Amino acid sequence: MRQTEHSLTVELGDLTVTMLLDGDTVMVPDCLRGPEGFAPGPGDLVDGRLPLPVRAFLVQGREGCMLIDTGAGRAWHKGLGQLGAALAEAGSGPQEVDVVALTHTHIDHLSGLVDEDGGLAFPNADRIYVATEELMAFRAEPRMIPVLPRLVPLEQGDGPLPGVVAVNAPGHSPGHMAFLVEGRLLVWGDLVHHPLQFARPEVTWKFDEDPDMARSTRAALFDRALAAGWLVAGAHLPHPGIGRLERDGAGYSFHPVTR
Repeated sequence: MRQTEHSLTVELGDLTVTMLLDGDTVMVPDCLRGPEGFAPGPGDLVDGRLPLPVRAFLVQGREGCMLIDTGAGRAWHKGLGQLGAALAEAGSGPQEVDVVALTHTHIDHLSGLVDEDGGLAFPNADRIYVATEELMAFRAEPRMIPVLPRLVPLEQGDGPLPGVVAVNAPGHSPGHMAFLVEGRLLVWGDLVHHPLQFARPEVTWKFDEDPDMARSTRAALFDRALAAGWLVAGAHLPHPGIGRLERDGAGYSFHPVTR
């Protein structure tokens, strides 16, 4: 395991996975949605707000280099758009990325595909995988016009890079995807937005497009990860964004990887 201020690399057989921190932002407390009367407690907040790191993940091996999600670029909150710096810290760069696969098409996952001048941020990535259910939303985003010739539909079970398999994880968005790397680490995008959702997985997020499905998917993938002993990684998980799940009473707990 190798770690810098904005990256963490773990080795998984023939592949390595590197967490890349695009930056940190905050959200208002009512982004977390529970039963009537629910509200996050003081321990869930920082200065009255919900902390929200934004992460992407680089998968590298002999068969190529794939980026899962691309961060927010400069299109969303201040403090984000640091993916390039994180790549450099990890000893890589935009030119090394051969393939990009998106977990979904929300602004903090796709915006980094295009640089501040409107050009391709990853010029050598000749395939940009997007779930079939979200191709229309992707094509409707004017900033993504330079990327459209490289767009490839993504389905459950597809392998955008040898050793990586797409896993359906719908609810947060219609085509939300996770990616299982080497059968050992599940990069799950926005399955979880805040640590409170481990202790209370029934709690949803304001921007879940189908909250009931998001809740059901979260429970199913939590149980699957536990049964298989997978590491898990997510765009908004606590530092360093990669860890393990454990049962904790009626809920779960997240334990970051350590050396």
